[in-house]
Amino acid sequence: MAEVIQFNCPACGTMLRLPLSMAAQHGPCPNCEREIIAPDPYRGIGAYEMPAAPPPREVEPSQPFAESPPVVPEERKAPEPAPLLKAAVPPPDASVQVPVCKKPQRAVLVLCCLLTAAVALAVGFALGALSNQRLTSPPQVALPASPPAKAEEPPVEAKPLPPVPMIETPKLEKKPEPSLPVSAAAEASLKAFLKAPDWAARSAYVLFPEKVRGAMEAYSHEAPDGPTAFKSIAVKQSYVDEKTGSTLLVFVVATETFPVGIPVAVKETPGGWLVDWQAFVEFRDLLFPKFVSGPSDKTGRFHLIVTSPPPERAASTQNEHFIAFLLASPLGGTPQLAFVKKSGETFNTFQAATQSGGIFTPVLEVAKRQAADGQSFLEVLKVTATDWMPAEN
Repeated sequence: MAEVIQFNCPACGTMLRLPLSMAAQHGPCPNCEREIIAPDPYRGIGAYEMPAAPPPREVEPSQPFAESPPVVPEERKAPEPAPLLKAAVPPPDASVQVPVCKKPQRAVLVLCCLLTAAVALAVGFALGALSNQRLTSPPQVALPASPPAKAEEPPVEAKPLPPVPMIETPKLEKKPEPSLPVSAAAEASLKAFLKAPDWAARSAYVLFPEKVRGAMEAYSHEAPDGPTAFKSIAVKQSYVDEKTGSTLLVFVVATETFPVGIPVAVKETPGGWLVDWQAFVEFRDLLFPKFVSGPSDKTGRFHLIVTSPPPERAASTQNEHFIAFLLASPLGGTPQLAFVKKSGETFNTFQAATQSGGIFTPVLEVAKRQAADGQSFLEVLKVTATDWMPAEN
């Protein structure tokens, strides 16, 4: 084979000669200055013009979060609770012919109008029946938390009905005693959990392994799996379960990323000291901030800190259907405004826990939605637990 490649420029046809060492390399033609790729005799590929680079893709800026609550409690079907990264957009009804719209919100609006006109009273009855599942529109919902107005004046007495005794004070707000019992066995189990090379080895040290192992394996495909490097471990709080008598220790694990420390619960069980993997991963990987900045039509379950907005902000972030609260991750970040319906057990729980400026530390099921104007907003669907104590669900 010759040591020189001779070929015609694929752009202008000029005869070109190149050393064999430059086979399949690209550069400008000396005559027309177009970018070309030299032939490759080894693979039998001829010369060709280098395709033009595509223009840089413009990334659409994410829509800002709404500061005012939605006018209507629910205009569309809420997504069913699902894992954090699973879409929950309900498919359209194939039996109804709906014009194709470029914007999902417009298609949903057209579908709702057609269904309402076609089914009339039957749809009204169905929506009334579904009100207990929070999928109904406001005109047909009898709000359980606010009884209908009567001719009498007793509605004034009905206001104090959300009683404070309905909810216990969150246990994690309890101040630790001056000297906390430190268990060497609990710390050893936590260190083994942190140093485990993969999820399978780590699952030997987690609470509720039968229910958690599947989630651990699935999460290992979404996030890097391996040991968690730590700088120090210290006990922050200690609790004793009144029913079982077992001890729960809350450690603070300081890492390079979180020098202040990640809270990790380690509980005493008949099988030894075991770690709350779900809360640990949520805090370490900042799953709530990622959920907030991610796409709409998602739901997630998070350990959060709940407070009431300042009075001036609270006045502009509520209407007859919704009231707003601030949700924050324990590892910092900007508190996010979230809306709660002014009816039902969730509203009563929030009101009782945050009155007089109280701080609430529950586990919440939260949905990220998108309003008709394109702005996103968070809605609290329910209170899964009133504290952060490890639980199977």
